[in-house]
Amino acid sequence: MQRQQNAALKLGARIFDAVVVGAMYMLALGTRALAREHWPFDLFPGAERTLQDLAVEPHLEMMAIFLPAWLLGLTWAKTYDGLRRMRTDILLIRIATGTLMGAFVSLGVLFLFQQIAVLSRSLFVGFALFSLLGVFISRRMMLAYMRSRARGGKDAHNVLVVGTAGESLPYIQALEDHKEWGLHVLGVVHPDQEEVRESSVAAYKVLGRVKDLPRLLVELPVNQVYLSGRAWDTATLRSVADSCEELGVEFTIDANFLGLRVAQAELREVEGRPVLSFSTTPRNEEALVIKRLMDIVLSLAALAVSGPLMAAVALAIKIEDPGGPVFFGQKRSGLYGRDFKMWKFRSMVTNAEALKAKLADTNEMDGPVFKMTHDPRITRIGRFIRKTSLDEFPQFWNVLVGEMSLVGPRPPIPSEVAQYERWQMRRLSMKPGITCIWQVSGRNNIDFKTWMKLDLQYIDNWSLFLDLKLLLKTPYAVIAGTGK
Repeated sequence: MQRQQNAALKLGARIFDAVVVGAMYMLALGTRALAREHWPFDLFPGAERTLQDLAVEPHLEMMAIFLPAWLLGLTWAKTYDGLRRMRTDILLIRIATGTLMGAFVSLGVLFLFQQIAVLSRSLFVGFALFSLLGVFISRRMMLAYMRSRARGGKDAHNVLVVGTAGESLPYIQALEDHKEWGLHVLGVVHPDQEEVRESSVAAYKVLGRVKDLPRLLVELPVNQVYLSGRAWDTATLRSVADSCEELGVEFTIDANFLGLRVAQAELREVEGRPVLSFSTTPRNEEALVIKRLMDIVLSLAALAVSGPLMAAVALAIKIEDPGGPVFFGQKRSGLYGRDFKMWKFRSMVTNAEALKAKLADTNEMDGPVFKMTHDPRITRIGRFIRKTSLDEFPQFWNVLVGEMSLVGPRPPIPSEVAQYERWQMRRLSMKPGITCIWQVSGRNNIDFKTWMKLDLQYIDNWSLFLDLKLLLKTPYAVIAGTGK
């Protein structure tokens, strides 16, 4: 039943999107005509009007290309998958990706039919922007309506939960917290080998044991059986699966039967064989691709804009110490411990690494990291570029070539990694970055273990919005002096 509902929902969403995209195209046409009517000025003296007359008929005919191309792009970007539970940021990313794909497909078709010269660029860009906003707003309205119906108990999908009270409660609580998902728990079924002591789990009645499942599936309007995350024996799994298969009831098993605290399961396919993969790192491929594109674009922009400033810093370093190098390349541990050379402007004397051992007793940081407020190895220009974080600018090159990201846990020195506790090693499971939660929280005021926990918090809660938030906070942290 839920599959039929989901299929109907996807079809309805596609039809709705087609109407919205068509309306946005007409809006773009009308907006362009209105803009031309109220914009009589030329960009340059003697030039033609900014917006030329538009041949309406061929552009109306192009809707036959734009509509299917846009729907194809939105489908390719998986905007119709998991509609009921999709996060707002993921929805926006997918709609933007689908819009971009639709635009590319449309231009390709117009090029093949030699119609691309006829297309108004201003109309096409305006249509793309309108459709992005229109589809996103309309989809949010549709989801709000669906979730309102689900909270009211309409279109309910009945679930029977199999497991003990302790095993069933987290799943039941999740459904209670998200009534908009439209999943209603009928009751709980205990394992055969365990005595049924509870008469209820939360607000739900214990209906029996696994051996009673065939009868319960006949007597109750069950759409789905959910098997809790425990190491079930093969006989019980087979029994539950057979009972559901006989009556055509959907059978779902919690993939986290290993009891993992952070790792999430994902079903994949290898040469036609389904495999279950567990990972603690972010799995949204589209968002990760956008993160990488942001790294490339913003690091290129940073290198271009800061070029004169970097040249001035390099000159100042040379003036203070003509015999020393401008840059300092240090071996760091990157993604999953892979070594790479991280670049900085040299802010210390040339033999700083050799002097570090003599200063070990003055370390102000607990754990394997060395920090010292008044480090005697730092040069005069070094103090300035450290205070202003100018020494970090060469790391935009590390970001550009893919060794680092703009946002991520700071790359540690291999000797520090060798002293990590086992749980701290997980911070290496995401590409290191220039800034992260620790950097905008007052670096030297945080102890080492808290620093590690903040990095893990970033990994476990990663999103593009979190990256943008940290990027916006970083300049203030540098200016306020908490960023060093």
